[in-house]
Amino acid sequence: MFSLLAREYTLLANAVHSWKVFASWPLSRPARPLSCSPLCHAEGPRSRRRGRAPRRRRKTAARSMVARRDRVALCLCPREVPESMTPRANSRKTGTAPVRRTRRAVFAAAGLAAAALVAAVFWLRSVPRAVTSVNGEPLGHLPAGVGTADLNLLLVTLDTTRADRIHAYGFDGIETPNLDRLAREGVLFEQAVSPAPLTLPAHSSIFTGKLPPAHGVRDNGGFFLDERETTLAERLQSLGFTTGGFVGAYVLDHKWGISQGFQTYFDDFDLSKYQSLSLGSIDRPGNEVADKALAWLDRLGSSRFFGWVHFYDAHSPYDPPEPFKSRYAGHPYVGEIAFVDSQVGRLLSYLDTHDLMRNTVIVVMGDHGESLGEHGEGTHGFFVYQATMHVPLLIRAPYDVTAGRRVSDTVRSVDILPTALELLGVKAPDKLEGTSLVPLMTGAKKELGLAAYSEAIYPRFHFGWSDLRALTAGRYKFVAAPRPELYDLQQDPTESRNIYPERQALGDRLNQELIALERGMSADAPPPRAAVEVDPDARARLAALGYVGTFVSGATPDRAGLADPKDKIQLFNLMTKARETARHDKESDEGLHALERVIEQDPRVIDAWFMLGNEYYRRHAYLRAIDQYKRALELKPDYDLVVINMANAYRALGRDQEAMAGYRRFMELDPGNAQIRYEAAQILIDNGKLADAQAQLTRALELEPKLAAARNALGVLALKRGDLAGADREIRAAIAEKPDVRLAHYNLALLAEQQGDLQRAIAEYKKEIDLHANSYKAAFNLGRLYERVGDRSGQIDAYGRAIGMNPSFAEGHLFLAKLYLDLEQNFDEAVRLARKGLELAPDSEYAPLGHYVIADIYSRRGRRAEAEHEAARGRALEHPQKPRH
Repeated sequence: MFSLLAREYTLLANAVHSWKVFASWPLSRPARPLSCSPLCHAEGPRSRRRGRAPRRRRKTAARSMVARRDRVALCLCPREVPESMTPRANSRKTGTAPVRRTRRAVFAAAGLAAAALVAAVFWLRSVPRAVTSVNGEPLGHLPAGVGTADLNLLLVTLDTTRADRIHAYGFDGIETPNLDRLAREGVLFEQAVSPAPLTLPAHSSIFTGKLPPAHGVRDNGGFFLDERETTLAERLQSLGFTTGGFVGAYVLDHKWGISQGFQTYFDDFDLSKYQSLSLGSIDRPGNEVADKALAWLDRLGSSRFFGWVHFYDAHSPYDPPEPFKSRYAGHPYVGEIAFVDSQVGRLLSYLDTHDLMRNTVIVVMGDHGESLGEHGEGTHGFFVYQATMHVPLLIRAPYDVTAGRRVSDTVRSVDILPTALELLGVKAPDKLEGTSLVPLMTGAKKELGLAAYSEAIYPRFHFGWSDLRALTAGRYKFVAAPRPELYDLQQDPTESRNIYPERQALGDRLNQELIALERGMSADAPPPRAAVEVDPDARARLAALGYVGTFVSGATPDRAGLADPKDKIQLFNLMTKARETARHDKESDEGLHALERVIEQDPRVIDAWFMLGNEYYRRHAYLRAIDQYKRALELKPDYDLVVINMANAYRALGRDQEAMAGYRRFMELDPGNAQIRYEAAQILIDNGKLADAQAQLTRALELEPKLAAARNALGVLALKRGDLAGADREIRAAIAEKPDVRLAHYNLALLAEQQGDLQRAIAEYKKEIDLHANSYKAAFNLGRLYERVGDRSGQIDAYGRAIGMNPSFAEGHLFLAKLYLDLEQNFDEAVRLARKGLELAPDSEYAPLGHYVIADIYSRRGRRAEAEHEAARGRALEHPQKPRH
């Protein structure tokens, strides 16, 4: 739109310039040959053309206008006027009136010409423009004044969203007015199929136009979209689009490669607040995602844009905000979709308000669906039935012929890239699995005869069971499994009756097509991560990490002998229940016992060991957690999340050597992970290896220049070296990059303490606590400062907050006990606190303090023998005897 206005302004400017030039011409000059365009007929009433009468010409907008009195020919061409057309010389005898009248006529005529040109320009702008696509498809008309070069693209992906839970798809149990609007004003695809029931593989297909065997991303976590792939964002950025992506879950973090081509990418997930990593649990609500996307749109000005907005809210656990929670009580999954619809509405409202609907292509698609109990599956990822593979797809383009159309033909996620490019007037590359859907959108074709490939590799990678693949061709769907399945979707849309036994020939033919398709796609793709062999270097890393067992491949080269997931669904659901229980009731042992039952029934279930390790980790039973992680590594030695959680467990135990080995192993699996280099640097700093820490942090910032935590850690290094100015500079740079970066204000407080400014240190510790409610170290240090400034009540409060933030923090218990003793109050509470601190850390450097506090209180109460016993224990810890040889 803005470029159109610029072109109109240029035309008007040229017209005004021509008028100014003409108005400045003298009205009497020597005659010169005429040289204007033939359209400007300014040769008088007759002229000779090879002896013939002049040709009659149609009047046009550019044709001359004639001042009747003196036959003065006017045109918009900058040329001289012949002397024969000027007022006669004898007009001077009668004064200047004829000249003035002629000049007024000139001005009036030129003004009329300019007005006519303005009217013509705006008339042209008011006429819709017929467009033919780069593939020769008639697209109908764009709005008046809009060309394909003016079109933007907005892609909205709805995570875990079933098509049959949207009102426009016939579901009456929900209100989705904004998605319904897109269906009315655009095209609704009734049979869109996802290639995988997992977020990262499905999105990789949307952005590359390739299926998982071709782009190589087969699972969430541990897979990366190869830099050699050219994404939709990269293609549009190369054409001058401003690109921005805004995601709601860590599974789409930039580290997985999905951010290629986005100049702005909002992920920014703070992993430090998670005790152990689990991809599905790290997310943010849709309103935060929409806020960032709208702020980005507001900054664009007149730039042509491609924006991607990802909403993760419909993913379990379902907990919609109000009013959707109350409105859909008892149906929280539906409530989440209704909430997402409201966020889509915010995006549409912005486009409406800023007159961008007329030149923006909008694509809304589900990445995969959600099983709500169909075939025994409670969520997604395990099967390839319609509940998880049938997704919504709505495309609203400004072309008039596409409004209100419904398409019943089978389409795929991989078709988005070529379709979007064609709608934008860009030719799609040839080597894609996807096909443009424009002929279906315009009605030029009723069907394209596309076959949809789908796969579920999750059962194999995480459980050691068989993977599943499916091919949907027209009304039939074949599922390749240890016990094959064939369904007639037209007669049996819920896939309740397997007709493979009676239609085996058809099923076998579809299976051969599936095998050929998969073989062709995977020829150049990287091998599945679960099949990677453990090389000697990897064995050494794992041995250093504490693992000394034998390795069993997580996936055999073929599927022979692997369990059919249909036979294992109860174990899968038991694990799902354990995961949900752990999320909602952190004190319950029900989830832990459920995982133990899974392992009893099938000890080869990789994720059961992993999740059991996470349960023990959450309970601070780090040694038991490590044992479970080792069992998981036996089955899948390249399981990166197991490696990192195991390393974190060692770090929690203070076994930095093993922890560092784990971080190094993780870096081998994921060399581009800046976060882990930051974590490794923390260990190196704690062990005084400042040069090595500097190297890790420098590399982390090379990989991720905006990693504020790494910048903050550079400030810590400067602080340890005594470079107070450098420390202040680095820490404040980290805060400027990310105002809520963890430990930044904590480090500024340490800096202020070194500079002797206790009040500023107190203020910085308070800021850290306000930003991060679990900053128990900041609360503890705050208590120590209150002691120095004589604020006893503040000291009690700070120590109490530290214990509340981390009930396992032994020093907090011991110092609060000592404070009560000093204040001569709450002696019973002081003894309890001291005993709790000793129970938590019986061998810590502060353990003698606990014994001395108890001894002092017992002595005051006359319990001499018990007091002496406690004092002796304190002295023994403070001055341990050297062993005799």
